[in-house]
Amino acid sequence: MPTAKPSKDESTPQPQDAAVPAAETPTEVPVEAPEPSGPKPGVYEYTHFTDSVYLHVPLTAHTATDGRPATVFDWPFGPPDDGRWAPTKKSPNQAADNMPALAPSEE
Repeated sequence: MPTAKPSKDESTPQPQDAAVPAAETPTEVPVEAPEPSGPKPGVYEYTHFTDSVYLHVPLTAHTATDGRPATVFDWPFGPPDDGRWAPTKKSPNQAADNMPALAPSEE
């Protein structure tokens, strides 16, 4: 039996062009770090009326008494936002409880 030839009207499927653009990958948008909302890093003086212990440092903050000045501490990431610390230009007089004591400063 003879095979029928396709007529000229019927087209054979052609391979698609390789020039079709590939799906674009999404561009990454840089994410900016949020601004810290608490106090800025620096040296702060303890101003509360009673001593306190900050376990995350660890630091025992002392109030000013007749024989001892209030704790002045250098907070590298900012002091706790609990209203007990005021910025100061004094030199730190206390290190973290697990660090060696600071040398006394002359003010």
